Amino acid sequence: MGNSLRAWFEQLAPRERLLVAAAGGVIVLAVIIMAGVRPVMSQSKRGHELVEDKRELLAELREVAARLGPQRGAAAAAARGSTQSLVLVIDQTTRSSGLAQHLKRNQPDGADSIRLRFENAPFDRVVTWLSTLQNQHGMSVTSANIDASPQPGRVNCNLTVARQGA
Repeated sequence: MGNSLRAWFEQLAPRERLLVAAAGGVIVLAVIIMAGVRPVMSQSKRGHELVEDKRELLAELREVAARLGPQRGAAAAAARGSTQSLVLVIDQTTRSSGLAQHLKRNQPDGADSIRLRFENAPFDRVVTWLSTLQNQHGMSVTSANIDASPQPGRVNCNLTVARQGA
């Protein structure tokens, strides 16, 4: 088949060969577009639809948040946090945040306060952990002494954490 096609092509006049080659090029280009470009464009359209869906969801969440108000969630979290012992809350949250191996000392300081010592702890994790304590457990830092560790991005710190309103 390949030889008979080649023989047919070679017996064409030069002008006809040019037209057949150009038509072949157009067909190859059409196949490339159909097989390559259209799926990419289809995927792009789907991506835009997903972004629009997420925007609608965000608008709905904002409406719900506006109806609930900013203090409801924090008050419920503070109330939940007040039922657990401080030592337990500290233990659970340092483990879940990856700070447990850096916690060298935790010492209760009254019923609603605890003193902590972290050594060579990642600063970003400490800050994120403190935010979690405040937002989910109604606890805040009452005193802090933070020193840079010899290793970049790490700190040694002494913290006193207490339940809010204590």
